[in-house]
Amino acid sequence: MNSTIANCRPARTEDVSQVADVHSAAFPGFFLTTLGPGFLRTMYRAFISNVGGVFVINEQNNRLDGFAVGILKSAGKDRNLAIRFLPQFIAALAPGLIRNPVKVMRRVAAQFFSVGEEPEVPNNSVILRSIGVLPDAKGSGVASRLLDEFERLSRAKGATSVALTTDALDNERAVGFYRKHGYHIAQEFSQDKNRKMLLMLKDLQ
Repeated sequence: MNSTIANCRPARTEDVSQVADVHSAAFPGFFLTTLGPGFLRTMYRAFISNVGGVFVINEQNNRLDGFAVGILKSAGKDRNLAIRFLPQFIAALAPGLIRNPVKVMRRVAAQFFSVGEEPEVPNNSVILRSIGVLPDAKGSGVASRLLDEFERLSRAKGATSVALTTDALDNERAVGFYRKHGYHIAQEFSQDKNRKMLLMLKDLQ
């Protein structure tokens, strides 16, 4: 694979469908994918429109092999974004609601009314939500290049650290990947009463 940092760029609105497809391939069991591709596309459209944090890498034959999702402004805006895009989110949720309304509503409500803890993110940190690559791009270093580019853009915007969360039990490979890139476990917290999460930090100074 001949990916380089130069191939990494901010996503455009017209990339939304492809980025959502990469997400679905990278995280087939992830919460959002169970709600359907329409919901994913709505989420990414919200990110692209409101924050500087969806990036793609390695475009070959009009195909995107990787992405990173992060917030390069301030923390704590996810719920505001969801509220602002509520009509679009409801429309995007419609297929899932038709199939299994109780299950979908429980999952959506859990995101707004979680009984878990909130991680303590330091001031002047950026939030990295996820990195994903298509299965045939794994092992090619795409994820490392995406992370490097995200950190570079974060520094350029004056951030002093990157904060990310990952599952404490089911994501050991992710924890190892971030440790390899200079992150350390700063906090363990409960996202809800059944799920333990880790907050990992990296000093960019």
